[in-house]
Amino acid sequence: MQIVTLKMLQEQGVAEEIPNGYRMDADAIVALDEEHVELLQLPGRFTGSFKTQISGHTRKSSFSVQIFALLDGDEYPVQRKGPFISLGEGRYFLLTSAELLAFRSLERHQQLPPEGRNEVENLQLMARLQTARRSGMQLDLSNFNRLDVVVPDDIGVVATQLPDGSLELCPSLGEGLTPDLLDTRWGQLDLGRRDGVLRVQNQLVLLDPEKMSAVWEVLGNRRIPADRVKDFIRAPSAFLDASLVNLDLGFSLRVLGVGRLKHMDFGLEDSERRDWFALDDYLYPPEALKKNITCEEELRDFKEKLRGAAHQCAEAIEFNGSVFDISDAERVKQVIEEIEQAIRRPDRQDTSAESNESAENREKVTVLLREAEQINQSLHEKAANITDTHTPDWEALLRSPFPHQKQGIEWMLGLAKQALQDDRNDLYRVQGALLADDMGLGKTFMTLVVLGEYMRMQKTAGKTQKPALVVAPLSLLENWEQEIAYTFKDSPFRDVKVLQSGRDLKEFRIKGVDRESAQLGADGGETIAESGIRYALHFGAEAGTKRLDMDRRLVLTTYQTLRDYQFSMCVIDWGIVVFDEAQNIKNPNTLQARAAKGLKADFKLLATGTPVENSLGDFWCLMDTAQPGLLGSWSYFRDRWISPIKQASDEDRDKVRRSVGAGLREAVGNFMLRRVKEEQLKGLPAKYIRSALTQTGVENFQPAEEMAAVMEGPQLAAYDAVLDAYRKGASSGGENRQALAALHRLRAVSLHPRLHDGASLVVKGEMQCRAVMSESARLKVVLNQLDEIRSRDEKVILFLVTKQMQRLLKLWLEQIYKLNIHIINGDSAAVKGKKDILTRKGMIEDFEAVPGFNIIIMSPVAAGVGLTVVGANHVIHVERHWNPAKEAQATDRVYRIGQTRDVFVYLPAALHPKYDSFDVHLDRLLNSKLMLKDAVVTPDIVTEADMIKSMGL
Repeated sequence: MQIVTLKMLQEQGVAEEIPNGYRMDADAIVALDEEHVELLQLPGRFTGSFKTQISGHTRKSSFSVQIFALLDGDEYPVQRKGPFISLGEGRYFLLTSAELLAFRSLERHQQLPPEGRNEVENLQLMARLQTARRSGMQLDLSNFNRLDVVVPDDIGVVATQLPDGSLELCPSLGEGLTPDLLDTRWGQLDLGRRDGVLRVQNQLVLLDPEKMSAVWEVLGNRRIPADRVKDFIRAPSAFLDASLVNLDLGFSLRVLGVGRLKHMDFGLEDSERRDWFALDDYLYPPEALKKNITCEEELRDFKEKLRGAAHQCAEAIEFNGSVFDISDAERVKQVIEEIEQAIRRPDRQDTSAESNESAENREKVTVLLREAEQINQSLHEKAANITDTHTPDWEALLRSPFPHQKQGIEWMLGLAKQALQDDRNDLYRVQGALLADDMGLGKTFMTLVVLGEYMRMQKTAGKTQKPALVVAPLSLLENWEQEIAYTFKDSPFRDVKVLQSGRDLKEFRIKGVDRESAQLGADGGETIAESGIRYALHFGAEAGTKRLDMDRRLVLTTYQTLRDYQFSMCVIDWGIVVFDEAQNIKNPNTLQARAAKGLKADFKLLATGTPVENSLGDFWCLMDTAQPGLLGSWSYFRDRWISPIKQASDEDRDKVRRSVGAGLREAVGNFMLRRVKEEQLKGLPAKYIRSALTQTGVENFQPAEEMAAVMEGPQLAAYDAVLDAYRKGASSGGENRQALAALHRLRAVSLHPRLHDGASLVVKGEMQCRAVMSESARLKVVLNQLDEIRSRDEKVILFLVTKQMQRLLKLWLEQIYKLNIHIINGDSAAVKGKKDILTRKGMIEDFEAVPGFNIIIMSPVAAGVGLTVVGANHVIHVERHWNPAKEAQATDRVYRIGQTRDVFVYLPAALHPKYDSFDVHLDRLLNSKLMLKDAVVTPDIVTEADMIKSMGL
């Protein structure tokens, strides 16, 4: 298992293979999660705290710092060895990333010669130690606990208009340092020094020579006369160095301003509460929440779930795909408090230090949106009767579009051209559309053609070719880059920038400025004045070569980056914005959804094969982003479309759902395009579903008794033990508290009876691997089917969620079939980083390049959207996903344009000799939830209550 883990780390670019082993940098080792640390048998984390001993004054070369470890009441000197610290007597501990930063900074300072230990260098050390503390290191900094060291990476300008109409300029140092605070401090700077230190309240601001020059330049041009203010605003570079000024501001018409995120009542009123049970292999302790809750948004969501679980006296709770033990309320409370403190640490994809505001005062802010009113009928008529269309230059493409793609491109271009002609100041202009085509019809190709034609239309009309923006899941950025090369003979774009950590984000990031999703107004009110916003990206003409919004540029980014840099992104004047896999903005209570609605653009195009993933509220939120007002306000939509479903009787609900779906299709009119593969791709091969369980209403279903096996021996005993334990608990009145945990254990046992003891499942040799797999009825079916696929010399995808089982299957199947099997899950690299490291797309290409039989293992969540794997024509759902839409997304990785062979989908099941098993109940419920493959009303989700009720728990 260690070898398998190291191979996976190698694929992720974390480990490097060397003769007889693997090499990892200290930075990579300290960043490993606890599961990897335990599996690789590394020393545990240090559980004590640290304190500093500070000698001398920061202005003196004799200034020095030492760090001591405090553990079990004793104090120890510390020696660092790579990613570990030693406290003597063979006691080693693994550092965290924050702790490694602290010790490296200290060592660097200690290596400086005495003449090099000036005040700026001494304070730089304290600034890095404070960063380590804010990032989670338990470190006592003595008097520097109350005194913050600020190191601005850039100097901006704040302009204040005086009563006589003139402007007074003040250098902007960030970190909430206002002109009023700074005006009385500039005298602290020595004109004769190249660097300097400003003391402002409890902060020490360090200025290197470059920053000092910038400060003096602004102070030397302090006053702009009233008669020259217009000239200054029009061309500030005529007065100051352009790199210091950014006045190209302004939001879209829909944005009212910037303020605190206020929760919107957006309950799932067309369905039951959608919690369910285990998505991983064991009940996680509360401490595991620290890895699953990484931002305030997730923390708030978890707290809401926790409150609901407490009312039900539940002992476990599902969150982010895993189940956590919440039986010890005090323990959970303590973990939540630790998470709240840790949220102050830098974002995983943004290593700059956050500001020093206390955790309890940090609230999320976002753009405040004007609620759209009901659109009048004239706009529907305008969208339905577009005749002034644009003819694409088909000769500029490397491939000819299919008929349905040609139709889709012309539909999008017709609406986009109308949007360009409409008045941008009219809220009820044509603004966007929803491309809701079924998965696999080529939405990426179509939207790329539209983006290229937008550039051509603007050039022909003599208008600015504004930059275009594509927002997509991280795993699809590489796919978008490649599709550009496959689509155009000559790229219509100036360049393509991937606004993502590890790629081009650092090129446009303003150093030292906090992520915009975490900023607060200085006054602590409900809104933030535009002058108080600290933009974190370079944009506008004054940014020069660092400018993000270059004309004819295509920017690719993720929903997370859009969330974190929302103000900068919303101020930029985009041409066309594309939201790929737009279901990521289905919830209006997320920052990324608010930012998406607030983006300023000529035209917004939302693309998703699942416009309704969980509830009809998803559909409203998407349409409110594409064409505000089309379906009215949320309250109107809820009363008009959701209430009839909610009020319907059980026997009439399906009929009402279908009626509502048809009505909604008519209501959105020409603003949505929805086609399904079976109707559009007449040459697409057949897709067969193979299962031993009855499937009603499923096309091309093939009953196959061999797809199920009866549990026996240890697996049957383990399964019955769970049932017996639950029955005893239920008889004592604890059924509500234990049902969720019982379901989790049944699910794990159905996968493998010894999954709780992973070490015992690590075996060597083909026969031993076959034997251990055959202990599970379901895995025995999987193994037999793999043998059959191998005999046909074809390729197969195994879909399952449990990471431990993913690794075990890789270990077993590599030995059985002599293959190098890739795993694509949330840990796999999504964008190209280090040399020779395979990304998700690279793994697929490697998988498909092998002649004949091959296996790849995927998580249906990580690989369920965007990726194409037409080299395989077999799909085995080793674990079923509780959402039929997600399961269909996973299957359609192989069933799409480019597939030339019949596709076979296998649903293996473990049966009980006496009762309906877990697998039987789950299959029955999933089948009952699958309603329509047509657009708006899509599969419902199996809920916790459904499963408990169906199994009689």
